[in-house]
Amino acid sequence: MSTLICNARLFDGYKTISEDGHVLIESGRISKVSLDQPLSAPAGCAVLDARGCTLIPGLIDAHVHVFEDVNLLETAIKYGVTTVLDMHNEREWFKKISAITRQRHDVSDVKSCGSAATIKNGWPSAIVRLVSKEENLEERISKWPNVHDQQSVDECIAQNKVVGASFTKLMQEDGHTMVIPFPERPVPTPSLEIQKMVVEASHKEGFVAVAHALTNHSTLQVLRAGVDGLAHASIDPITDEVVQAFKKNNAFVIPTLVVHASSSGEEQETREMFSKHLHGADKEHMLGCLHITSDKFTIKNVYEQVYTLKEAGIDVLCGTDTSGDLPGTRGGISVHQELWMLVNRCRFTPIEALASATSKISERFRLADRGVIEEGRLADLVLVSGDPTESIDAVRNVKTVWRNGEAVFNS
Repeated sequence: MSTLICNARLFDGYKTISEDGHVLIESGRISKVSLDQPLSAPAGCAVLDARGCTLIPGLIDAHVHVFEDVNLLETAIKYGVTTVLDMHNEREWFKKISAITRQRHDVSDVKSCGSAATIKNGWPSAIVRLVSKEENLEERISKWPNVHDQQSVDECIAQNKVVGASFTKLMQEDGHTMVIPFPERPVPTPSLEIQKMVVEASHKEGFVAVAHALTNHSTLQVLRAGVDGLAHASIDPITDEVVQAFKKNNAFVIPTLVVHASSSGEEQETREMFSKHLHGADKEHMLGCLHITSDKFTIKNVYEQVYTLKEAGIDVLCGTDTSGDLPGTRGGISVHQELWMLVNRCRFTPIEALASATSKISERFRLADRGVIEEGRLADLVLVSGDPTESIDAVRNVKTVWRNGEAVFNS
């Protein structure tokens, strides 16, 4: 079925390209875009008058943990999040989830790293033990990769590729920022030599390499290893050494402000604001917080990190670290909160924030078929009431969501 969207403000992922534009969807793709002249509707085409609304690319969450949680994907798409990037999962779980996203359009699409390049007793075993309630957890953890030489690194990347992974996640976490129990302190982390092997093996397969690191020290370590981006912003005060290291790699950062706030127990009023319409267990989960960060760290450092990196020309990508196990997060709505925090805490313009959740992720993760409104791309689109390029609050006024050209949600 084809759809013609008429008289809409068009934000193409970079900027507003029309105040009265027209977009034709055919066969799951954007077939025509007109910035001012009306388009003719093909026979049998549905026509939608979008006057007073803004059409934007489907939002992308650059950091989630789906696990086996189809409900996360069903929820996220209702908030206009048409794609999520899964930053560590069991390979078999990802295969099942990926199959579901191919069969159904009423869920967010998933791109994944498969299993992260983990190390024995290293991250994220401690946080998984803290929040998971499953009976056979230790058996699951025991099957994670233990990257310690070239062979184990190559096997990790090869096994991820077999299940359809499209990028790699490294782990560099010594645990000193946190007040949760670890089997060992400092937490075991791969050596610089091993991390370089992981990056090189990833790049050889054409994979983007992104790393977990929460401090300046760990961030610098993985940047020296050659990673393309960071899956979190550091919680330390920003330094010029960090800025220059990002520039040297042309690396991006995914701040995950939502989870930083949950980890530190801050921004409770913000969680309350974004959970107003929720009820029961959903509301309780969104209002919860991890509170695992040592009191000597504050999220204000993160805000300054993100603002300084953005001003230095570093790409900032919207990602939340949402998981059904992590309190303070919820599929889709956490992206709205992350965008609000980028604008209201990190001094982004609304356009900069929207680009961080659309075109910038498309570019940096090489998702050439989505993230931008242009002819030939997937018709993963969101119509919102009002103008989110002027007020980021408008992104919450979701009217219609299309995935692969199919309207899967109407408010």
